[in-house]
Amino acid sequence: MAGHLLKSLTDALVSFEYVFLSPLFRRPPTPHLIPLMVQQSHQPALKDTPFNINEIFDGFLWGVPTCRRSVEKRMMRKFGAPNWHNKLILPKKNLKVCGSCGHYHEEKRLCANCYSKVKEETSALQEQMIKEQGLNPIDKEIAILYKGEKQQYSDDFFKDMKVVEVEKPRPKWFSRNLLQKGGPTAELGNNETTAIKPHELG
Repeated sequence: MAGHLLKSLTDALVSFEYVFLSPLFRRPPTPHLIPLMVQQSHQPALKDTPFNINEIFDGFLWGVPTCRRSVEKRMMRKFGAPNWHNKLILPKKNLKVCGSCGHYHEEKRLCANCYSKVKEETSALQEQMIKEQGLNPIDKEIAILYKGEKQQYSDDFFKDMKVVEVEKPRPKWFSRNLLQKGGPTAELGNNETTAIKPHELG
């Protein structure tokens, strides 16, 4: 009963302020050069609308977490776990020395220095191949010869091949049989195979 009377008194005061006090303190009209939408600050309350306390909690109390995250979960999200996903910066203990160049690299991984040299040499060979044959496909096998290597083979050896000559000596780490067909083994005859190892280095 008291709540209903308090609500009626509040509505009466709002209506009185809107009817009698708003014309006295009304702002001067805005100029017509800049059209503005002026919304009245006070509006009469609807008396027929029933009061519902659930409208107060509708819209701004739904995004609050219902449970507190424990310290263990917070530390797991921040630092990880040693046997799962460790987020801490730890020193690496699986480093090895490359036998070719002497740089350090991770165990069971390629040496970054040696790989950069191979990548640079491969890019140079690709540029030379594009310069000589263009982008048109060729059905012949391509033989890459460095400076001073063409005299070591006869003319019949390059009969069905497309020869690409590179005007520089072969690097010492670049083997001649890297472009051979057949993969890691080669057929010798009588169904015998042997492993192909790098030979005739520069």
